[in-house]
Amino acid sequence: MNKKSVLIAVLAIFMSASIFAAGSYKVKSVKGKVTYEATPGNWKNVTVGQELSAATVINTSLNSTVVLSAGDSDVTIKAMQKGTVDSLAAGSSGVAKTGLKKNSLKASTVGDEVAGNSKGTATASSRASEAKEDVDWDE
Repeated sequence: MNKKSVLIAVLAIFMSASIFAAGSYKVKSVKGKVTYEATPGNWKNVTVGQELSAATVINTSLNSTVVLSAGDSDVTIKAMQKGTVDSLAAGSSGVAKTGLKKNSLKASTVGDEVAGNSKGTATASSRASEAKEDVDWDE
């Protein structure tokens, strides 16, 4: 029973330390205007070296970026983003972790997917041709 309580206490300490470490981000660099919501409706500038919690709401303006350090990895939040640090960091790091690059997906068009399933697309000229055949013209 004594070993179990010691094990539970050690496990609780490690879990609490990991929760606090994962919920904290340190600002490595700021380019442009990046602000955070200090109190509801009160926005302040983000500074280099500042600690931000995961629930802090930040806003990056046009042509602005902020690089955050979360443990041993860095996360870059690009311009025109607004949200909690955790949600923006997750969206930013999710692309980097999968290894996807911009424009790496196969280019396709709707026409490629529907080509075998449709008879064609009606356009104004095709509808006019069909209407002309239905009407008897007296000349």
